Amino acid sequence: MRRILIALFCALICLFATLASAAPAKLWQADEATRTRITQSLDARWSRLFDHGELRKGQTSIDAADFALDAIAVSYDAQKIGQALNALVAMQDTDPTSRSYGNINWYQGDQKLVDRNGIEFVMRRLALIPLLFPDRLSATQRIALDKLMTLAKTGITRHDVRISYTNIFLMKTWNLIAIGESLHDEALATQGRNMLRDWLAYTARTGINEFLSPTYFEVDLDNLSLIANLSNDGATRQMANDGLAFFWHDIALHWYSPGMRLGGVHSRDYDRLFNVAALNTKMVETGWLEAAPTQRVDQRGPYEFYAWAQPPEAARQWLGGPFPRFISERWGEEPEKRLSHYMGHNFGISSAESGYTAGHDNAPLVINMGSGADVPIIDFFMDGHRDHYGTNKTLEAGSGHMKALHLKPFLSSVQNDGEVLFVASTQNDVVNNAALESIITLPADAEFWIDDKPLKLFNASSAWNYDIAPNGDSTQISITEKDGHAEVLLTDRDDKLGVGISRYFDVMAGNEYRIKASMQGGDVFLYLNFYDAERHLIGGEHAQKVSAGTIDFAERSYSYVAPPGAVSCRAWLYSTSTNKTSLRINDLRFEETSKNEQAVKLLGGFDFHEYKAEQVSVPVGATLTLRRQDVAVALRLVNAWDVQGRSVPFVLYNDGPQYHAMRLTAQHAESSVAGRGSIAVWAHAEEGIVSDTDFEAFRRKAAAVNASAKIDGDQIDVNARGITGSSHIVADVAKGRRILREGMKSVPVDAVMWVNGKDVGREILRGYAK
Repeated sequence: MRRILIALFCALICLFATLASAAPAKLWQADEATRTRITQSLDARWSRLFDHGELRKGQTSIDAADFALDAIAVSYDAQKIGQALNALVAMQDTDPTSRSYGNINWYQGDQKLVDRNGIEFVMRRLALIPLLFPDRLSATQRIALDKLMTLAKTGITRHDVRISYTNIFLMKTWNLIAIGESLHDEALATQGRNMLRDWLAYTARTGINEFLSPTYFEVDLDNLSLIANLSNDGATRQMANDGLAFFWHDIALHWYSPGMRLGGVHSRDYDRLFNVAALNTKMVETGWLEAAPTQRVDQRGPYEFYAWAQPPEAARQWLGGPFPRFISERWGEEPEKRLSHYMGHNFGISSAESGYTAGHDNAPLVINMGSGADVPIIDFFMDGHRDHYGTNKTLEAGSGHMKALHLKPFLSSVQNDGEVLFVASTQNDVVNNAALESIITLPADAEFWIDDKPLKLFNASSAWNYDIAPNGDSTQISITEKDGHAEVLLTDRDDKLGVGISRYFDVMAGNEYRIKASMQGGDVFLYLNFYDAERHLIGGEHAQKVSAGTIDFAERSYSYVAPPGAVSCRAWLYSTSTNKTSLRINDLRFEETSKNEQAVKLLGGFDFHEYKAEQVSVPVGATLTLRRQDVAVALRLVNAWDVQGRSVPFVLYNDGPQYHAMRLTAQHAESSVAGRGSIAVWAHAEEGIVSDTDFEAFRRKAAAVNASAKIDGDQIDVNARGITGSSHIVADVAKGRRILREGMKSVPVDAVMWVNGKDVGREILRGYAK
């Protein structure tokens, strides 16, 4: 009997352990306030996404899936849930002979499936429905969801994703685990678990291939958090947590607190000026950003709730130092797939030793100077469209999405602490390029010197943004100033393009807000568009057409009460694509008002200054030095060559206050001239430059650097006797061969995430290294 009792006790212990390992770590429950907020958001999303029950053309399957998940979670209108699911069914490829069978279109109305990642983005949300709410579906809703998931099993398993394509590989991993576990398909779940184990082993050796992406790191954190929170297998959840620990340490090591952004170079980054994207929404939740979250994760929908896991305390500790620190990371198999980042209290300088594989959106040389979220970074890229600040989006053929992309040159660099020697080169595409240029963006509010001469530059800026930006021909915005008073002249002579000025403001639902302008001239529209915490438009656009004063300036205004769920407002003065006008503006403001006009609070006013176009030549061999706060940066154009092999200078351009930035540009070619353009740059950054004497000493030190570069056919030879030592690069830029690289800080060749002499990354994933 005693043995039987002992055996029974042991069995019970094992059963409880199994149940504990299978149980999700936390449970989403919507209180009344959260349920109301989500319902109001669903009302707004329904209006934006659907027209008479049909998904509007151009709307995305991802947004429709997100709507369906939240709607089922709060038991929203059953008919609308069914229409959303049926819209997704209609977007799925049901042809068994198709290469994309089981996949789904990204945009409603697409005649051809272009982005095969669509099924991954859709299913990572829809997979939560059978996991969390299996009993909330009606019979017709269940039929629609079953159709989607049955075909999705094929679409996802057929979707061939490279292990180096980090965000999609991890998304497919989550989808296989989630669908396999919810449908009791052990083979499918096992495939996903094996993918996760393979990725951890691969990352333990090569680092994160899609490195330091402020856009896709957010996606990666979502994918791993979903697994860590929802998988019914304890070992799988532990693997996901180990992956999360690796990401969070990586983020914390490179987190540039003074600029409230992810520092360092980036593999994929769509924000050329500020390097800020979706990752910052996660950072608000961590408390690592000063801004308070508009809504806590537990006050939002089930996806946001389960796609979140707090960073480990060990990662958080990196925010406090040590500074300076030198970080070297691998991001691939090849030895040149490595990045370096030297980071101080108030600056960071970073370089990539080669270009990211799909490098049309990478940032390979980045310097952060001082504090301020609205301060542009120093960022190098080569461009063929004269898109000097990454503001002009074009259709990307491989994805079907609109993106501001630049060129993909050959790259090589050498970095030792705060000093970098850098080479870039590419062939001019005479068919698609408007010009071939090398560009370095610079913060406009810095102090500028060329060698020993200070530059007096116009660096005033406005908190208002050009939106839509003028094309400089049929649409224009200019600013004049007389007797200390500025006027904005907005001209729209185009019946197909719009032009305007906008600014986003934080608002509170239920309060009344007003946009007010003093104008003379033609007609224009005043908009107040309100957005929820995910920056989704609530309830459509709110606008009023107004006529400016015909002879004298006249005030015109438009007011609206912020609807439920609103956390921000886009105040917008806009001449629409069908409007033509010419008007002068001498005041523009956004106010919080009250019904009786007794209390008016100014939230943003008229802060424009007359712009004076400037350009300054920076000859080959000259040193441009910048000073901002206690940080100084030196940039030397060692040499740049046009497509005919002739040396060309940098030119420093001031393109206007709307960018908050200036740019150095070396033009290698006009559009029609074939050949290869190349450039060699030396850069150095320091902090602790607190006085004019300190800055003078910094400039003398930079001026004493001896750097030279020569080109012989396709081979470039660049060397510098610099501040931290000598550096040397020899490369065959046409064949992509890095023949010689000397002078970089010594780091073990197999180091994964090396910080001040310690491989942090290998320690985190030591159990997976092979």
